[in-house]
Amino acid sequence: MLKEKITHLIDTNEPLFSIEKAYAVNQGLMNENNEVGNKEWEFPVIERCLKETEEVIIEEQDSFMNQPISYFAKNADEFLYIESNAFETIGVDGIAFETDDVFQTSTVLFGLKVQKKWGPFLKGYFEENVGAKTFSAMFSDKDGLWDVNIPLDHLDGFQSEMPIKDAMDLAYQFIFKLLEAIEAAN
Repeated sequence: MLKEKITHLIDTNEPLFSIEKAYAVNQGLMNENNEVGNKEWEFPVIERCLKETEEVIIEEQDSFMNQPISYFAKNADEFLYIESNAFETIGVDGIAFETDDVFQTSTVLFGLKVQKKWGPFLKGYFEENVGAKTFSAMFSDKDGLWDVNIPLDHLDGFQSEMPIKDAMDLAYQFIFKLLEAIEAAN
């Protein structure tokens, strides 16, 4: 899964995120001295939406990604939906950020393209890395995706005033490490 996607990025001389570079070196796909560009986040879709109706309030510009993630604690009736071409590497179409109404935590929601058989592994990984009963993961037979909701607050490096862009990077790294763990267990 990851190995094929990272190999393709290397073969086509695409830039890589630091976590992708470390993975490529660890897997022997390249050595540490390889000249590889640094991938920058690009977001063709950034939509602020109403939670209740999922109606788009406004299509934001990249500059909105510099807002602190705490924006959603102050605007609890909203969520942010983001798409990026970089998500293809981790098997995600889009990611949403919001503040959980009940627990008042910053959360990230996404659909993960992983086979249903990985359910026990996923749930064990989430329990170990974000805490029991703080996440939800349900498989949808309809679209063949895991609908995942995890608290960002429980991830190493999270800060409530970090820019949304950095929270996005933190979520990407978490999903990447999850897929790396699945690959290692396979």
